[in-house]
Amino acid sequence: MPRLAPLRALAALIVLAALCDGCAGPSITLREALDQSDLQARLAARGHAWLGQGTSPFLVGGERFTPDCSGFVEAVYASEGVALRRLAVLAAPGETSGVAALWAAAGRYGSRWRGGDWPAPGDLVFFDDTWDRNGNGALDDPFTHIGLVEWVDQRGTVTFLHRAGTGVVRGHLMLERPGTSRAEDGAELNAPLRVRVSRDDRSPTLAGELFVGFGRIEPARVAAAR
Repeated sequence: MPRLAPLRALAALIVLAALCDGCAGPSITLREALDQSDLQARLAARGHAWLGQGTSPFLVGGERFTPDCSGFVEAVYASEGVALRRLAVLAAPGETSGVAALWAAAGRYGSRWRGGDWPAPGDLVFFDDTWDRNGNGALDDPFTHIGLVEWVDQRGTVTFLHRAGTGVVRGHLMLERPGTSRAEDGAELNAPLRVRVSRDDRSPTLAGELFVGFGRIEPARVAAAR
């Protein structure tokens, strides 16, 4: 089935763990790999459940999360017992950008990458310049948007969930064709993430053009840091 495609990298990790279980030296165990896979799938399912919502604060166990892109992913992770908001504060104390703080958290408590491996469901996806945060009209606004990977199809289109202006919606990202909005069959390849402010505005608008990288929080690294 096409939606199993994003698990290829994670499946390889599980196989590697099985082969290396008992080898000398530190390595991820099969149990840890299976736990990670299960968590990733649950995160994607949690995010999916919030589609169409998000105009009001997200509530998880009595904790409130702001109805914006970073609040959405923090709420999803909190639903699975991962205190992502706290990790962001620890990784980037004093950072005023929630997205930048989450990028720092992925680097400290997991991994970040731009190319090579497919993302898995539940991974984070980061973008620059989705809006003119500093109001100077230039493309100099890093880490302005974040989403949660839901799946990757067999042609490499990443489907992600993100909190947009109308609530939580789906978007698409095709890194091999970053400047193309739709495929020949009409399927969306790259969602528009930036609104042009004028007719003469030539700023890039599509997800593939504004993409920064993927991030993954690894529970084992979170536990080791406590």
